[in-house]
Amino acid sequence: MVNNIVGFTQPISKLVELNIQHFDTLMNAQKQAVDEYRLLVQQRMQSASDIKDPVALAQFVTEQMAMAQSNYESMVNNSRALFEAMTGYNAEVIQLFQESTQQLKQQIQQETKQKP
Repeated sequence: MVNNIVGFTQPISKLVELNIQHFDTLMNAQKQAVDEYRLLVQQRMQSASDIKDPVALAQFVTEQMAMAQSNYESMVNNSRALFEAMTGYNAEVIQLFQESTQQLKQQIQQETKQKP
């Protein structure tokens, strides 16, 4: 049996810490996006309520279309950033599992050599 439990569980502890950091980062990014969107909606609702004539309404609609395009582009960029973060996270998880497997193999080999 594996005698060095700390050495074996160290990569697992790293994985738990990595998960916490990763999920905190994702949650903070989502919260920031929601907060920004909420503020934007409030501002646009106020702007719409101030419109008094058809020309201003047409201009407002044109601005809304441009803003929708900008928001779409921002969403695409955010998706790319999240994908890159997930790719990096996946690479770190794979590395931790490889380290854990290697440590376990070494521990088993050492213990096998020590037994008569």
